Amino acid sequence: MRFSVELAVKCPVTELVDYLKAYDDYGFDRVWVPDSPISQWEVWSAATLAATYTRKARIGVGVTSPYHRSPAVMAHAAATLDHLSGGRVDLSIGRGIRPFLERIGANASDAAVEEGIAIIRRLMAGETVSHQGEVFHFQEVSLRLCALQERVAVYVPATSEHWMEVASRVADGVHTYTSNPRLLGIAREWARRSGRDGFQIITTLGYVEPEEVRKWWVGNFNNNANLQRLCGREPGAASYEELAQDLVFTDVEGLAAQVKRLEEAGVDELMVAYRRPEDLPVIAEMVRAVR
Repeated sequence: MRFSVELAVKCPVTELVDYLKAYDDYGFDRVWVPDSPISQWEVWSAATLAATYTRKARIGVGVTSPYHRSPAVMAHAAATLDHLSGGRVDLSIGRGIRPFLERIGANASDAAVEEGIAIIRRLMAGETVSHQGEVFHFQEVSLRLCALQERVAVYVPATSEHWMEVASRVADGVHTYTSNPRLLGIAREWARRSGRDGFQIITTLGYVEPEEVRKWWVGNFNNNANLQRLCGREPGAASYEELAQDLVFTDVEGLAAQVKRLEEAGVDELMVAYRRPEDLPVIAEMVRAVR
């Protein structure tokens, strides 16, 4: 199983470089750069820093969204970053945060994700794209730059069967947020239905300190109705302890137990979310101990 980290630290963009230089030394397989309105930096700028100041780790961009950036802009940015990184770029493409999209006037049909992925793939492959869809209307659009990789991997974030089904049709894998065996079993079934041997399952667990921040982070998942139902429980019904078992670890023994659970469920990659920059070396030591 691969181990990656989510670059969701709370620090100014000017401080990111020092942290990014350490990722290769720590041996992480991938650095994921989230596209979040609460980050202190913009996703493609931060991803460029990640590509520049790492040498081996792959660079995951996302979850990013075609709702507030044109697929043409996303494809151009991803292709550029793929060249800059020497062919190390992967994408996670989904809706994004619905309340944020509504506030900026960018909400649209769920079809934008599937259409956007198709357009982005074709543009990065060097095709001239004409597309008349439910959301996007392109007429003979092309880029002067192709991706360096023959195929940039695209993952779809999923906390419902709807998005798992979409991923099984159009993506190279699914990205979710739990170690819950029931939910991961559903994800594995959709991986089987995809008919592709290389279809990947990525999940996120948190090492979120201090305790009060961890409780806030875990509690937020209790409000995700689709996620909780896939885990086999009603939204808002689970205790903190029950949720924490699926969502976080706090020491090396806890990480080892989570890794065992994920390997039994057929998960291909664990992404570790964290908030404090000083926690990165702590996470790295835990990962070394359980590899």
